[in-house]
Amino acid sequence: MAPRGRPAVPKAPTKFLNSKDAIYMTADGKYIAKSAKGATVYGPKARFVKSPGGTERNVKNSSARVPTAIRAKAVRKVRSNKYKARPNVQGMGLAKMFASPKRPVGRPRKMRVSPMFNLPNPMGVGMRRVRKNKGMKRGPRGLRMLANTIAKM
Repeated sequence: MAPRGRPAVPKAPTKFLNSKDAIYMTADGKYIAKSAKGATVYGPKARFVKSPGGTERNVKNSSARVPTAIRAKAVRKVRSNKYKARPNVQGMGLAKMFASPKRPVGRPRKMRVSPMFNLPNPMGVGMRRVRKNKGMKRGPRGLRMLANTIAKM
């Protein structure tokens, strides 16, 4: 007589366990587990990991990388100041406190210069060499300048 119902899906065991029951991976890449009564459990979450030696360790206590499909939701650590008043929780005070710094809107303000940088030259006039052509107009001066340059060649 043929077995009744649907044939079992082929499944490969993983090294992860949910509350000490093995988690299997089906041929579709989905994860299932078996309950104590033998029923199929869908959407299991990995709580333990089996090491090659056979010991079962808690996932939190190991460096095993759990696949996202069976990874348990991270449990937040309870604050050390759980019942104490926090600074300005109302009015978005905390959000402002932990927000990443935003750039100010609009045109950047001019850099404020310290009065120390605006002092006269302490070494007087002798700090820079005086140009030979001081007082003369600079740049080419038309055809006469061009003629003088060619004559010198």
